[in-house]
Amino acid sequence: MKKLFIGLLVVAAGGTAFFLLNKKKNTTEVATINKELIIGKWKTDAVMANDSGFNKYSYSFQQGGIVLRTLSDSVKADTTHYEWNKANELVWSQSTPSEKEKVIDSVGTTYSVVKLTQDSLQVQSKDSVTILFTKAK
Repeated sequence: MKKLFIGLLVVAAGGTAFFLLNKKKNTTEVATINKELIIGKWKTDAVMANDSGFNKYSYSFQQGGIVLRTLSDSVKADTTHYEWNKANELVWSQSTPSEKEKVIDSVGTTYSVVKLTQDSLQVQSKDSVTILFTKAK
């Protein structure tokens, strides 16, 4: 009887330790983002930044890391580049690599993705500039 009690006590302690260690590991993981939701045409509804001209443009995120920026009344588009880093942050640079070059210009703005859904994208830069995009219809 004494051996049975000790055996149950050891199993209970092992189960408790496993549960606590597993729970702690799950809480420290980076939240996953469905990165495919960024593909499409977006417009800015609200900008909390010093650049008031930012919301005059529409942005078309394409596969392969290309962003086309067009002025609301213009046909001509500017091309920029985006990519995801290891921390699930959006890195947006002003230059696009050529077909021969696989390296992009390292000068870019890193945005933490606050929210990414089918119709909403909210990003925040390191200096707390927040940009809210909504999917264009």
